[in-house]
Amino acid sequence: MGLLLAAMAAGLLLLPLLPVLPPLALPLGLALAFLLAWSRARRPWLLAGLAFCLACAWSTQGARQALEQRIPAAWEGRSLLVRGEVEGLPEAAEPRGARFRFRPREWRLEGEGAFLPGHGRWQLFSSLPGLPMPGSDCRLEVRLKRPHGAANPAGFDFEAWLLSEGVTATGSVRAIQCEPPRGFSMDRLRLRLRQEFSRRYPERPAAGVLLALVSGDRSLVDEAAWQNYSITGVVHLMAISGMHVTMLAAVAAWLLLRLLRLWPRLGLRWPLQRPVMLAGLGVALAYSLLAGFSVPTERTLVMVAVVVLAHFAGRRLPPFQVLLLALVAVLSWSPLAVHAAGFWLSFGAVSVLMLFGVGEGEIPAWRQALHLQFAVTLLLLPLTLWFFDRISWVSPFANLVAVPLVTFGVVPLGLLGFLCWLTGLGAGAGFFWSGATGLVEIMDALMEQFAAWPLASVPFSLSGLGALLWLTLAVVCLLQPASLRLRLLAPAFLLPLWWPPAALSGGQMRVTVIDVGQGLSVLVETSGHRLLYDTGPAMGPRADAGQRHVLPVLYRRGIYHLDALVLSHDHLDHTGGAASVLGGVTVGQGLGVRPAALALPPGLSWQRCEAGQHWAWDGWDFAILYPDADELRDARGENNRSCVLRIRRGSSSILLPGDLERSGEVALLSRLDPGALRANVLVLGHHGSRTSTSAAFLAAVHPDWALASAGYRNTFRHPSRTVLECLDAAAIPWRNTAASGAFTLHFDGGGGIRLEEYRRVSGHYWQANDSPAIFANWRGFALLGALGLNR
Repeated sequence: MGLLLAAMAAGLLLLPLLPVLPPLALPLGLALAFLLAWSRARRPWLLAGLAFCLACAWSTQGARQALEQRIPAAWEGRSLLVRGEVEGLPEAAEPRGARFRFRPREWRLEGEGAFLPGHGRWQLFSSLPGLPMPGSDCRLEVRLKRPHGAANPAGFDFEAWLLSEGVTATGSVRAIQCEPPRGFSMDRLRLRLRQEFSRRYPERPAAGVLLALVSGDRSLVDEAAWQNYSITGVVHLMAISGMHVTMLAAVAAWLLLRLLRLWPRLGLRWPLQRPVMLAGLGVALAYSLLAGFSVPTERTLVMVAVVVLAHFAGRRLPPFQVLLLALVAVLSWSPLAVHAAGFWLSFGAVSVLMLFGVGEGEIPAWRQALHLQFAVTLLLLPLTLWFFDRISWVSPFANLVAVPLVTFGVVPLGLLGFLCWLTGLGAGAGFFWSGATGLVEIMDALMEQFAAWPLASVPFSLSGLGALLWLTLAVVCLLQPASLRLRLLAPAFLLPLWWPPAALSGGQMRVTVIDVGQGLSVLVETSGHRLLYDTGPAMGPRADAGQRHVLPVLYRRGIYHLDALVLSHDHLDHTGGAASVLGGVTVGQGLGVRPAALALPPGLSWQRCEAGQHWAWDGWDFAILYPDADELRDARGENNRSCVLRIRRGSSSILLPGDLERSGEVALLSRLDPGALRANVLVLGHHGSRTSTSAAFLAAVHPDWALASAGYRNTFRHPSRTVLECLDAAAIPWRNTAASGAFTLHFDGGGGIRLEEYRRVSGHYWQANDSPAIFANWRGFALLGALGLNR
């Protein structure tokens, strides 16, 4: 049974590694071949091969259905009339609106035909007054777009997250009309609980943490708390973990057992363990429903159910078979959960607990807890670095304080308060919740102290899947209890992590146009220097492109120091991420505009761009072409103050004009000699707006490639049709980050340039623009599959 479960788990876990989805006939055909072979030779490995292929078929078919449920591209941006049901809890979203999930039942284009059956799940934003109630039956007018996110070599993969959540479209609500919900709804109960906490504790941020631990609703958690929890490595506590669910189920079972033993005759007629275990399972189910049925609670509920059913069947399963059975059950129910970071961290933590959780009786409990905490921290280190690009050396100490405080103090008190509130005992609820909130405040104060330790959290990124594998092997060898000799292999497995990446030679240069949405950020790397031109947009009051997109790319490239940071002009779509970049890496020199709100690190000098500035790095000439003093004084608007940077070596060059508009282009053309603007690659000014890239300017630059950095279906409609028609008329090929993801330009120093589009080389089936054409090509799938598994 263990081999079959392992094979099924491997087949279900393979999904994120696939560069394209194979035709369903491929795994089913292989499964049939294994079945025929097993009918002749009853070998266990043949049965395992059959299980592996069937699991692959199940997961890939689930992914294919999810992709097919995305709205047609022709419907994007058009008004749709839809009927359906609000799902889950609505959340406040910036600016001044709410975000909620919606299950469409039927839809049609406005003014066209009859309603068609709906499917999938949508994530919608509404700025209209009032929050839709969970479970409400609503009629909406919406405008949708297909799931889309920034596609970069590193950073949070929004599209993969939407896929794991089953979201098939995102959009905005233009009109809404809902009927009052009927019957009982757990989500409405959770919403009432949120409103109760907001009413009782408007000035106590710790109450938001308590609400997250009781009901899984993290909407009231303070941003400062998130930051401290992230630095100290205890952010996993904000997800209701298996420890909380298991503890509650065990306590409920123990209390019921003590109650039933008051009547000894009951034990003579029926075994008391069975109703007790069923009661524990029921309590675990109720808590999981209260927590929103997240992946950790799903996993724990399945584990508890497996143990209970095995007890009823008279079998005792080994711990890892229980874990594998839970993994297979969760992924069979929701195959796309494998794309969520929480899935990997949840099952990874439970694996560690099963491996190291049983200690020897002679060892004091405090030493066992210390050993277990360090084991969890080290064994989850590869996944932590892979998903978060950061390591916290204070995490073991912080968790030693936070985990028992939350598990045995905050959660029990919070749930007792919930039960009192549910039964109308408001005073009792206030008593228990006040005690739990006080414990959270003590924990927050301690986490602040841990976060203040020197270098409490250090940025570090793994270079790829290979590095993830080597680091995992190293920590497993280091901590495995079977053989001391195997521990000696750990340093050997760590060597590839410290092996320097292939360096650029003296004449080579690599330029990456990072996909930051509607904004710009360009990373320039020569053999010995690094420059960042702009930092992308702000993304609300709590996030920006520097934090979400730019820093992860820098860390993945092993860049923790920039020789220069250039901010072209003072618009938030270019400078919005500057504070995060300055906080995440060191910078040698600042150039260009300095926003008034931007605080500079001590010792960083900053100067404005001025035409005539130039310097040489590793054989490449960097020159500021615009603006000079007169152009800066006479500029019409901030866009025409943009710092124009040209990088050249021999016949290879790239031009970065920022948001320079046509009046600035005229001034630049009138001042420079013919040919001074010639460049192989032009990053289109102002994201391809029709106010930039005039015919005269384009003729002077005469690029071999034109690249636009613009958001997917942005409201400005960048790049404009006018500019694209001009490029097509001049036979200049162009690309847009919205469709291609990040661009990487490889300059060989001798005039050769190679353009790499991330969506074409990512090896992710959900990002492949032309994957349907590959489905039918089995040879193409086999080749791309080999490349994807070895990337």
